[in-house]
Amino acid sequence: MRRRFGTIVSRIFWLHLVAIGAAALAMTAGIYLLLNAALAGFERHALSEHAAAIADALRADPAGARMALSPQLREMYAEGYGGYAFAVVGSDGKALFSSVPGGGALFAADPRRGGPSYFQRPRGPNAFFGASYAERVGGRPVWIQVRQSLENPDVFVDDVVFQFLHQIGWLIAATVALLLAADIFIVQRALAPVREASERAEAIDPARIDVRLPTEALPSEVEPLVVAMNRALDRLEAGFRAQREFTADAAHELRTPLAILRLRADTLADQDAARMIRADVERMGRLVDQLLVITEMETFALSSTDKVDLREIGLEVSSFMAPLAIAAAKYLELDVGEAPVWIRGQGEALVRALRNLVENAIAHTPAGGAVVIAVDADGSVAVSDQGVGVAEHERELIFQRFWRRDRRRAGSTGLGLSIVRRIAELNGASVTVDNRLPSGACFKLWFARAE
Repeated sequence: MRRRFGTIVSRIFWLHLVAIGAAALAMTAGIYLLLNAALAGFERHALSEHAAAIADALRADPAGARMALSPQLREMYAEGYGGYAFAVVGSDGKALFSSVPGGGALFAADPRRGGPSYFQRPRGPNAFFGASYAERVGGRPVWIQVRQSLENPDVFVDDVVFQFLHQIGWLIAATVALLLAADIFIVQRALAPVREASERAEAIDPARIDVRLPTEALPSEVEPLVVAMNRALDRLEAGFRAQREFTADAAHELRTPLAILRLRADTLADQDAARMIRADVERMGRLVDQLLVITEMETFALSSTDKVDLREIGLEVSSFMAPLAIAAAKYLELDVGEAPVWIRGQGEALVRALRNLVENAIAHTPAGGAVVIAVDADGSVAVSDQGVGVAEHERELIFQRFWRRDRRRAGSTGLGLSIVRRIAELNGASVTVDNRLPSGACFKLWFARAE
């Protein structure tokens, strides 16, 4: 679930990164276009002012028109300051006045419109931006053409655009970085409740189906999913509870008829039949007891103060199981040392787990063999037998409920080792199995030492 959660966050991050990048590019392009439009407006305004100054210098004359430029304008156009030039063109297309060498028109293809016309034309190695304005002098139409060389150092439009974009580029990069940082922060804050819900969901297992996912501060898009999951967990918990109650009730109800069967077997005249019935009743009673143990474990909770001496557990179990080993013509050996071995765990549950291991070892040890219980100072207890051992591929199967290697063998319910593993898990311990030389298996319970 964490991997999927990380994938969602990474997708959101990259989608936001693409969106911010696209917005930054669009903003840059928009600024460039707006700046170009504004500077083009400035250029046109400058040309219109030059044309207005030239129009003011035109005078009507009986011969046609004359030009009365001020000394400043005459000097500017004569020296070519700013790359400016002008021409006054008549309706026949010929230049009446011109500042360019040769006295020609600036734009031969002037459309002679009533309003201003603008041009950007190459001329030789240079490029020019110009305009043509219609005027009337002495009642006759003329067109005032003005232009500016775009290669002139005084033309700062392109330089301004380049410098502006260069500077604003750093500003946009910094803004994008800040937006990404803010975006990451916002996404993490927004998805923090989802992360908390996913972490709590990992704690849900068959032993902890009472856990529910938090719904506080969840995004509105996620909340219905979490609510639906909590309702599904409610239904699962109700089903598990009903199953446990049924198992417990059935086990309790079976105890009475089993006790009656045991009493009636004792009254039978046929002792062979009575012995067989008593054996069957014992097997059924053991199965009932194990079902009750499984039911009890579902409500087991280890306290932080629970601790027990593992050496005492070994002594108690060996005393209890010794008669069973003697009756089966087998030996029970005990190695527990002299010093207490304090571990974290609940005493009654650990006694039951160790009893199951010893009983399993006695069942698989041949007559005349020995079962050894060994308590170590590191907080472990081992139960070894002299049976056939456990194959590598069976070392997980043997801890599953109702699994049996040989279902024809009487006396086995397939629950003993699954109970051992469950008790170990509930007490914060683990159980392992290895084979012995020359034969046999060794089951070992590892506990956390108590301070």
